[in-house]
Amino acid sequence: MSDPIHQFRNALADAGVILAPHSQIIADGALHRVPLANDRPGQQTGWYRLHFDSPIAGAGGDWRQGLSIRWTMQRQSALSAKDREVLQQRIKREQTERQAELEAQHKEAAKRALWVWDQAEPADPDHEYLRRKQIRPGIARQRGDLLILPIIGFDGDLRGIQTIAEDGSKRFTRGMAKMGAFIRVAAMPAPDRQMIVCEGWATASSVAELSPGACVIAALDAGNLMHVGTEARKRFPRIDLVIAADADPVGMEKAKAAAIAASAKWVWPKFPKDAPAGLSDFNDWVCWRRNQRAEGSHV
Repeated sequence: MSDPIHQFRNALADAGVILAPHSQIIADGALHRVPLANDRPGQQTGWYRLHFDSPIAGAGGDWRQGLSIRWTMQRQSALSAKDREVLQQRIKREQTERQAELEAQHKEAAKRALWVWDQAEPADPDHEYLRRKQIRPGIARQRGDLLILPIIGFDGDLRGIQTIAEDGSKRFTRGMAKMGAFIRVAAMPAPDRQMIVCEGWATASSVAELSPGACVIAALDAGNLMHVGTEARKRFPRIDLVIAADADPVGMEKAKAAAIAASAKWVWPKFPKDAPAGLSDFNDWVCWRRNQRAEGSHV
């Protein structure tokens, strides 16, 4: 356990940043991107820096989850005053460098997303995903078999895109500024309209049908509900804000936390006992009820 690289790798793992087995750690003080254990081939969502000059210390994290950790081989309380000063200066320098890199990464992601969005055509209403989810194309565009959805911030700036394949598999623009971003169903948020924040775009589209007059947006996933909700409350202090949860354990937990943090109401779909297993969101609820009515009309 005296090997600092081994200790550093273990500290990252303890914080939830588990490097892929083949990921090498280079102790040169530079920022390195590395694949994590759950990355797809070609992905590098992990990052780290490790210094071997005194004091031996490092930092690392997961870009996708927003996780980060700082580590020193010695407890900070055991460091000399000189080493503590060196460490603090190093941290400040690296924070500035990392912020600059993040901003460059976000800018490049937005540029790539804009090119794809500009090249896309209006979405086919008969796209398999739209038919299965029983929703209209709305703002969606299409390239090949992929639906293209614009991911924006409250200022209306394009940050990235989400692609949805016919089988429902989804991807975001790599490197985009995801925190607080969303996909709108129709109009942009405004202070004089109720705003409903959901997880996914299909769910938001169904909620918009159930809530005429409301501005409905999709926060991309459960983890982003709080960021979108709190930013909405900050920008529109008096708005009637609602968090619409997916009725699964993670969705309910994240939606409740987001509602508390954003001083918002929260709702979730309530399925009766005879509902099929596997239903969880408002789109599932709408599709199931429509199918029930359709089946009843043919009896």
